[in-house]
Amino acid sequence: MAQLFKDFLTLANLAWPVVISRIGIMTLTVVDTVMVGRYASEHLAYLGVGLVPHNIFILIMLGLIMGTSVLVSNRFGAGELQKTGEIWWIALPWALAIGLIGFVVCAFGEILLLLWGIEPEIAEKAGYISFIAGMTLPLASLHMVSGMFLEGVRNPRPGMVIMLIANIVNVGANYVLVYGLYGLPELGAEGSIWATLIVRFFQMIGIFAYIWFVLDRQKFGVTPRPKFSWRAGARLRQIGYATGVSMGIENTAFNALVVFAGWLSMTVVAAHVISITAFALFFMMGLGFGVATSVSVGNAYGAGDFRGVKRWAWLGLGVQSLLMIICGLFLVVYAEGFAGFFSQDPAVIALATQLLIFMSMALIFDTGQSLLAMSLRARGDTWWPTTIHIIAYAVLMMPLTYVSIFIFNRGAMGLADGVVFGTLFPFVMLVGRYLYLDRQQLRLNLNVGE
Repeated sequence: MAQLFKDFLTLANLAWPVVISRIGIMTLTVVDTVMVGRYASEHLAYLGVGLVPHNIFILIMLGLIMGTSVLVSNRFGAGELQKTGEIWWIALPWALAIGLIGFVVCAFGEILLLLWGIEPEIAEKAGYISFIAGMTLPLASLHMVSGMFLEGVRNPRPGMVIMLIANIVNVGANYVLVYGLYGLPELGAEGSIWATLIVRFFQMIGIFAYIWFVLDRQKFGVTPRPKFSWRAGARLRQIGYATGVSMGIENTAFNALVVFAGWLSMTVVAAHVISITAFALFFMMGLGFGVATSVSVGNAYGAGDFRGVKRWAWLGLGVQSLLMIICGLFLVVYAEGFAGFFSQDPAVIALATQLLIFMSMALIFDTGQSLLAMSLRARGDTWWPTTIHIIAYAVLMMPLTYVSIFIFNRGAMGLADGVVFGTLFPFVMLVGRYLYLDRQQLRLNLNVGE
């Protein structure tokens, strides 16, 4: 019992700055949604639809650079501190290249939205938002890969501080640019995305400055800079390809729900944007424990501590699940208040409230499957989580949501059906996969013992 309590404190000490950082990511989105939603409901729809290409790509990008976190945590666990900085240097050009590709994709946002069946008037306005959002992706990729490096060496607090300051900057920038203060024009949804560009530039500069001027560069091998080698990044890219496909298909499925909502009405789009934003805010709390758990699993795996690989995953999942039960109940009780915070339209508030209440049960499933997928990759199981996610989101979630909305005539509530059933399947399958690997490792240990 004493060891369990000690492990909990160790996990919590790593988790709480990550939790605040991840909540900070969502509060950036919440501020954008609230300010634009209170400016005009149609601008909230432009924002929600316009960010679909960006939102799909940013999680693909996050997945493609996820090898940074895995390899840094493995080397840190193995005691190879000076090799952790080498991973960061290898990851930087990879991250920049991915961010630039994302910009190109988002530059064609209007065309993509038209191909997805969005009305031309909405697609035109949302397409310009997509273009500006694409400009932020190279900045975001460099910031995220640097944050992964710091989290991998169990130093997440600088990222937390930078995120807190970024939120303050975001509030001011949104207020000025959305509503048009100090002689500037009222830009509405467009102003919110320009504010995002300012914030992401600040985040990139801030985290680079910390790594270069504050971190012990010699201890973690940040200096001298290693020679660039494409071959040296092979393992990082291999993990990234698997995680990128996984997160890309998951995010595509969730953003397909926005497109489905767009086929129904502007009210449904606004209500769905509000409900998924509130849901994601609580998801980020759980994700913070997921990141802390996967780093701990990666440290144990790098050290060859396979009991730790097992112990950290189940401890993290237990703590996270308890937190998500509390958050889910809170969301049910205050669903209408959340909806009213984002919009003043009675029809939007009523529908968003219904969606939130039904979707709240999916918090345990979605955060749990994310934690287990990251932990599996941290212990070297690269492609199984990807396979499970492809089945869950491409084969099950998107078709089932379409059927629920348009065949069973569930309308807007079919969106919530998709979220619940689309997250339950990967959660169950990933629990099974982790248990299977634990049993395999136990048999291996017994055979070695014999």
